[in-house]
Amino acid sequence: MDATDPQVSLLQEEAQLQAWVEKICAHLGQGQGLHALTEGLRRGYTLLFPALRRLAREGEEGTRRALVQAIGEAADPADPFRAAFLLELLSPLLWDPVPAIRRAARRTLRETLLAVYPGEALEALVQWAAEPEAARQALAAQMLGHAPPRAVRRALIALKPLAHSREPRVRRAVLAALRRLAQTAPEPVSAELRRWREDPGLAPIARRLLDGKEFAQR
Repeated sequence: MDATDPQVSLLQEEAQLQAWVEKICAHLGQGQGLHALTEGLRRGYTLLFPALRRLAREGEEGTRRALVQAIGEAADPADPFRAAFLLELLSPLLWDPVPAIRRAARRTLRETLLAVYPGEALEALVQWAAEPEAARQALAAQMLGHAPPRAVRRALIALKPLAHSREPRVRRAVLAALRRLAQTAPEPVSAELRRWREDPGLAPIARRLLDGKEFAQR
């Protein structure tokens, strides 16, 4: 292969970045590696993305755990363009085979990325909700229940098609999400549920919430 070929140069650069990221990860236990990883996400996420994505899928357990933490620390509302990269990196970690990493990734999405990047995070959840796998739909519904107040109406729109699911776990996740949203935004949730009550497929969920205690003291 010709070293002057742009494609060859690109592959060489990618290999160098991969080696650099792996070198950082080798020092994660010393604290400096985590700081460098976070700074890499903050400053050079476009260049490091392919290497980090590979680590999110294939890295050692400690590396994946650190990557979840770095993603959360790198979130910054001043840089909205970073959102798509962080969400894409976090995506495989939401399904990590190690339960502790999986829980940490979901907590980062729920408590950090949804708060810092509500629009971008909701867009990702809408995409997951449209996928055929019930597990991804249930997770999307669950996370939509944590939408910040300014994004509640959009979350309700996304929950509606999921409420039609034939999968019990998806419907349970929708019900739990609506109950959570009703705690922070009772008026828009109540108004949406009154509209759902006119839909035969959604009426049972709407009646269950409207006739229950969720809005009794509102």
